[in-house]
Amino acid sequence: MQGASSILGSTATDDLFARRPDHEPPEFDITAMVDLVFMMNIYFLVTFVAATGALNLPTADHVVPLDADKAVVFTVVRSLDGQAVTVYLGDSEKGEALPAGADQDERIQAAVEQGVASGKTEVLLKAEKKVRLADLFRVASAATVEGTKLHVAVTEKDTK
Repeated sequence: MQGASSILGSTATDDLFARRPDHEPPEFDITAMVDLVFMMNIYFLVTFVAATGALNLPTADHVVPLDADKAVVFTVVRSLDGQAVTVYLGDSEKGEALPAGADQDERIQAAVEQGVASGKTEVLLKAEKKVRLADLFRVASAATVEGTKLHVAVTEKDTK
């Protein structure tokens, strides 16, 4: 038995759903889009530079400099191997090095308490940029004494 379409010939539905020969996939020319993105970058760059030049930032109202005479100063320096830190009592490595170990936290707390007894009300931790946060937190916890304010500063190590 032959199919109905072969007997009757081609129908209108055959023309609607006729197979088209395979063509190459379409190609998109993105040159115009690259040009547009480049022009947008230039626009945003120019408007950003113009906007930052016109900024009028207010001065800080709630910041006061730390008086070094009223502060106990600790300097935290990372060791050469990067595994431990050295804590100095005083400004930079000129101060007294507190030995690492279990009693280091007790010596830090004793130094702060001695400073409080002599009228110092603030503690300044000067930490090198490469000191790990866990080490700085340990030193800060040991340096926390009731009635004192804790200040933390990050310093760059001199390359000289």
